[in-house]
Amino acid sequence: MQSITVIPDGEFISSEWSGGTTTELFIWPEGSSYRERRFRARISTANCRLEESHFTPLPGVKRFLTPLCAGFELTVNGRETPLPHGSVLEFLGGDDVTCRGSGRDLNLMLKGAEGSMRIVDGAFSVREDETAFVYAEHGAVISACFGKSFCTSAFMHAGAFARLVQGSYQTRAPIVLFTVKTDDPA
Repeated sequence: MQSITVIPDGEFISSEWSGGTTTELFIWPEGSSYRERRFRARISTANCRLEESHFTPLPGVKRFLTPLCAGFELTVNGRETPLPHGSVLEFLGGDDVTCRGSGRDLNLMLKGAEGSMRIVDGAFSVREDETAFVYAEHGAVISACFGKSFCTSAFMHAGAFARLVQGSYQTRAPIVLFTVKTDDPA
């Protein structure tokens, strides 16, 4: 049983956007296109080169964002919203969002799917109705046990992205956990 599947960097798709570059780590369902706005779930990183940028409007999309840098100063619908490293912001794709500060971030977008993005350090679990992924910003070792007879662990280098199956896990370094609650998206 392979419970932790680290996805090789070469499988990711990178592209330019008006403020920098983005790398798509996961998109579902198969055949989806972010450019055409045809997707139900998308996980990506973005490098923001500009000191100030405006987020692309994505009505009908639930968005999650966490900085992989010191942080950003966001204005969401006219309200100042600091977003320091180690925090996650959930907002709607139709919100008017301006970002101040350059750096790298990590995103989850959901359209017609439920899910979450959170920072975990310690024990966590993945339920049967979830498809889960983890991102190790600074590297991490993730362990999993399935009953008393099978335990495994995986080293994730800095910037590694992996898929997890249902089960109980442990990490001793902060990681970003993504869950998507739909039929099996991968």
